[in-house]
Amino acid sequence: MAPAKHSKRERAALLRERQNRLTQKQNTPNARTPTPPTQQNAGKFGAKEEAMSSEEILARYDNYYSGATDWDTAQQPAHDEHNNAAAAERYFTLITDFFEYGWGDAFHMAPLRPDWSFKRSMAYWEQNFVLTAGIQRDMKVADLGMGIGGPMRRVVEFTGANMTGVTICQHQVNRANQITSTLPEYIQDRTEYLVGDYNDLPSQMKPSSYDAAYFMESLSHSEDRAIPLAQAAKIVKPGGIVAGWQWMLKPAFDYDNPRHMDLKRGMEYGGGLRNLNKPDARHEEYKRAGLEVLQSYDMGTDAIERGHLGWWKALTTGVDLPSRLTSSHWGRKLTMGTVKILETIGVAEPGTLRTALMLEHCGFSAATAGELGIFTPAWVTIARVPANKNDKEHQKRIDGLQATIDLALKAKK
Repeated sequence: MAPAKHSKRERAALLRERQNRLTQKQNTPNARTPTPPTQQNAGKFGAKEEAMSSEEILARYDNYYSGATDWDTAQQPAHDEHNNAAAAERYFTLITDFFEYGWGDAFHMAPLRPDWSFKRSMAYWEQNFVLTAGIQRDMKVADLGMGIGGPMRRVVEFTGANMTGVTICQHQVNRANQITSTLPEYIQDRTEYLVGDYNDLPSQMKPSSYDAAYFMESLSHSEDRAIPLAQAAKIVKPGGIVAGWQWMLKPAFDYDNPRHMDLKRGMEYGGGLRNLNKPDARHEEYKRAGLEVLQSYDMGTDAIERGHLGWWKALTTGVDLPSRLTSSHWGRKLTMGTVKILETIGVAEPGTLRTALMLEHCGFSAATAGELGIFTPAWVTIARVPANKNDKEHQKRIDGLQATIDLALKAKK
C-alpha cells in the first residue's frame, strides 16, 4: 500500500490535535486519572449495572447465552441489540483483570517462536499485521474493540501513527489511561481512548476522517459483523484499509460433528462471542459493509510454515516461565486454585471463581480446536474502502452505509 499522503491542511490539523492534547494535559494535572462512569459515558446501561455483584452479572450472562437476554425480565429475544451490548460490556468488566494477568496488555493470541519470549512473539505478529495493513507514520487509525490499548500503543511506537481506540467498557478505558500516563509523551500525544459501541461509533469519529481502521480479535463479539464493519467503512477515507485479526472457524470445521460444535459453543460462551463462522461467510459480511476483500489468510498456518509454534501452545504448555505460570493449562489451574482460596476467605468477590472457570472453559475449547485444525484466533482479512470519483459519489456511499447499518439494526428489534 502506498504511503499516506496528507495535504498541508491535513498535516496542520494533525499538529493542532497533538498540541491541543498536550495543552490539555498540562492544564489538567490529573487528565489521565481514571474517572468514574457517568450516565453518558457508561453507555445505555447507566448506574444500575454498576451496582451489580459478579454473581448477578454472571447469572444474567448465562440467561443471555441460553437465549433469554433481557436484563430485567429475561423475556427479550436473543438478538436484542441493547442486551447484546449490555452483556458484552459487563463481560469485559468482569474479565479484564484476568486477561491482563494472563496476557499482559494485549488481549489476543498469536503464533509463538520457541526461542522468543511470549511477549516478543506477540509483538512480532502485531508488527506483521500492521505492516500488512499498510499503517504508516502520521496516519490516523482507529482500533475498534481496543481492550486496554496495548497493541495500539505499540502501533504508535512502531509506526508513529495517531491512534483512536474504542471499547464498550469504561473499566478498560480507565486502565488504558493509567498505563499510558506512565509512558513517554510521544505515545501519550498520539493515543486517544473512547468509551463506545463499535456498532454505533461515538459522534466524534466523523465519516471519512481516518486513514485506516482495524479489529483485533474483537469483531466476533458482534452478532451481525456487517454492522461494525460498515461503521469502520464509514469513518475510513475512500481507498483506505479496514483490517481484521479475528477468531475464525477453519474450512475443516464440521457443523455436523458434535465434538466440533461443543468446542464452538465452549469458545462462544467462555469468550463472550457470537456465532463464530468460516471465511466464506465472513467475506460476505465484509461485502455487505461495502468493503472489497484484498487478502484473507490464517496467520497461524503462515507462522508454522515459517518455523513458529502453534498459537495454542500458550494455552497448553506455555513457552517461557511467565506464560507457564499464567496462560498455560497448569498456570490457569494455579490461578483458579488461588482465586478459590481468596473467594472462600472473602478477599475476592463471590462469582470471581465462576469467571475464572468460564475463561478456562474457553481456553480449553480454543486450544483443543486449534490442535484439531478446525479453529484459529488469527485469521487476517485486509479489505479496502472503495475509492470515489467525486463528492456526490462519496456522499452516496456514506448514505448507503448508514442505510445498511440502520436496516441491520432495525432487523434486530
